Amino acid sequence: MKRLKKEDYIFYQGDKFQVEFYFTETGEMPAKKYLEKESLGVKVKLAALVKYIADHGRLFNKTKFRKVDSKENIFEFKPTNYRFFSFFYEGKKIIITNAYRKKSQKVSEKDLEKARNMKITYTGRVKEGDYYEKN
Repeated sequence: MKRLKKEDYIFYQGDKFQVEFYFTETGEMPAKKYLEKESLGVKVKLAALVKYIADHGRLFNKTKFRKVDSKENIFEFKPTNYRFFSFFYEGKKIIITNAYRKKSQKVSEKDLEKARNMKITYTGRVKEGDYYEKN
């Protein structure tokens, strides 16, 4: 089990939410790794969306942020034609799980299923006290 420091996984700390990258038990961060490979334009646009929702609490523009799974409450940030799945968690957190490049009108079920599984894993690890570093 690899524990990460806050500066490794926190994307942005806003007035309303703290936005984090999900990390696996081995310390891998799929969404962060994906983002690091993308162009500066994608990085800037995602950062702007994240900053806005973290500072203001809501983003009503469905072309930029929307719920894609009502049952599991999975959302997606939509900078250009890239999708970054996320979910809200208690303690005013938004966890960004994974990402993909959208090539059709439909949401990638494979990538959405990964996001669902990461949410389940995250929730379990947090409840067991096995996710965040101890102070």
